[in-house]
Amino acid sequence: EIYAFAPGIDPATLEVHLERGLLTISGERKSVLPGAEEKAAVHINERFEGAFRRMLTLPDDADPEAVDAKLSDGVLRITVRRSASAQPRRIAIQ
Repeated sequence: EIYAFAPGIDPATLEVHLERGLLTISGERKSVLPGAEEKAAVHINERFEGAFRRMLTLPDDADPEAVDAKLSDGVLRITVRRSASAQPRRIAIQ
């Protein structure tokens, strides 16, 4: 399981791709700060704005057909299951 913190990001701007064992999470956060025409000053801004992309290499036994992504309360949870052939199994002794 992979957790990515994404507070304040619109789910429509998030994208998750899996290609040849490389998981890519990308999106964009819009600015919520007052514009230059408003008479307000920002002293500290702890959240970045703009586009971002994170790339992770997955193990060889990751099943590309069994990937789920859910966004809840600003946390993106990506579940990647292993392929059935990679699961450990008990072998009976005869």
